[in-house]
Amino acid sequence: MGKVWQSASAGLAGTLLGVGLGRFAYTPLLPALIDEGWVDAGGGALLGAANLFGYLLGAIGAAHLGRLCRPACVLRAAMLLVTLSLAACAWNGGTEWLAAWRFLAGIGGALLMILAAPVLMAQVPPDQRPLVAGIVFSGIGAGVMVSGTLLPWLAGGGAAWAWAGIGLLALLLTIASWGHWPVTAHAPPAPEPTLTRSWALLLFTLAYATDGMGFVPHTLFLADYVARGLGQGIAMGGAYWFVFGVGALTGPLLAARLARLLGFAPALTLALGLKAGAVALPLLSSAPLPLGLSALLVGALTPGCVALASGVAGQLAGARGHTAAWGRMTAIYALFQAAGGYGLTLLFADTGHHLPLFAAGATILVLGTLAGMAGLLQLQKEKLP
Repeated sequence: MGKVWQSASAGLAGTLLGVGLGRFAYTPLLPALIDEGWVDAGGGALLGAANLFGYLLGAIGAAHLGRLCRPACVLRAAMLLVTLSLAACAWNGGTEWLAAWRFLAGIGGALLMILAAPVLMAQVPPDQRPLVAGIVFSGIGAGVMVSGTLLPWLAGGGAAWAWAGIGLLALLLTIASWGHWPVTAHAPPAPEPTLTRSWALLLFTLAYATDGMGFVPHTLFLADYVARGLGQGIAMGGAYWFVFGVGALTGPLLAARLARLLGFAPALTLALGLKAGAVALPLLSSAPLPLGLSALLVGALTPGCVALASGVAGQLAGARGHTAAWGRMTAIYALFQAAGGYGLTLLFADTGHHLPLFAAGATILVLGTLAGMAGLLQLQKEKLP
């Protein structure tokens, strides 16, 4: 059991570094980069796009790379790549320099996101897999908390110090987890799943993809809605983002408990339905309690749904097909997330109001819940778990 915890902690470090720092640390740093003249608003958007493009390429190639090389070696290399990319951004080499390293951070983050959980879950009995998935993906929430608290303090000394600080943290995480990745052989090609499982996997992939759009109103606009839309100021908007981070830190472990009670596929369907209601809460009231509950639940269910979706991929594609299926789900999720960010930004520009964004996100998640329900019905045709 000790080795299981060590391996799971390595997975937590991997998602904390690859996604929590490699992706989300950029958001609180962007104002400092613009204020200090490293990039303008357009350059800031370019860096975000470069990271997303790298993430998409990494998601597409992760399964193939995992078959060519030992997964533990790929995971260590990915942690080194993200660490190097964060440290390299401490030098203001211009927009092209920063964009190149943000692109590489995206690739490394995707490899860690996609390979860590399948490698670790394959090492434990089925009844322990929800717990391992919960621990691994809680690193995302931990990264949100770190980026939301440590980086604004570091940025007070300048953007270069902030980048260097998270680069040092990334190095410490890499060193601490280095020897805890399980040594596994090259992943063999996966057998083709049955027709029923293929249709069910497609439906759950669509359900998970809607989550990539449905949570965009909170991750992009909730703080702005509180600060400007409700006139409560930046500090109060940041407070709700902190509540979101608290939820993100605890969500995967709560999702793991739900998966042990219901199974991965029913738990994911239920989580999407709950998330639709949570995203819709601002439509009912702008009082602190419903807004805080909305931020907490959406924060918890964002990485929570990630853990559950990875479990569904492993359940339906099998241990040997887990990485490939999870890679496809992640890539499609990222595409939907990009489309949601672009589309909801246009909607906000057209309406000038925040509430239509929450309505759109909740509606999209309702559609995802229906797709999940259809997937459950598909599985029941052969009484599959």
